[in-house]
Amino acid sequence: MSGVLVLLPGGATPPPLPEGVDVRTCATAAEVVAALAAATGDVVLCLDGLSGDTAEVVAAAAAVDGTVIEVKQGAWDGETHEAVSAACAGVIAGFGIAGVSAAVALLRDVNR
Repeated sequence: MSGVLVLLPGGATPPPLPEGVDVRTCATAAEVVAALAAATGDVVLCLDGLSGDTAEVVAAAAAVDGTVIEVKQGAWDGETHEAVSAACAGVIAGFGIAGVSAAVALLRDVNR
């Protein structure tokens, strides 16, 4: 298993992240699916504002050979069913782009 891959929606500015974290922006669901299929480690997935086929994203997230954490920049009640969230090991919501940094830190701590 390799490092941490961060997938952000197109146009998003990543927060400060540790060296060695791979950050990619994806403008479409197809790009997210391709990035997830190529992932060799843990993934932080932020899909805010991304449109497209979520069924394919769900399948790709579930197939990752690593831990996938979804980051929702806005609030989420934690109860409303969302297929992508269900396919992930965890969800961090409501902290804006800082949630990405928190997810990366968590994944790095778990893998020590």
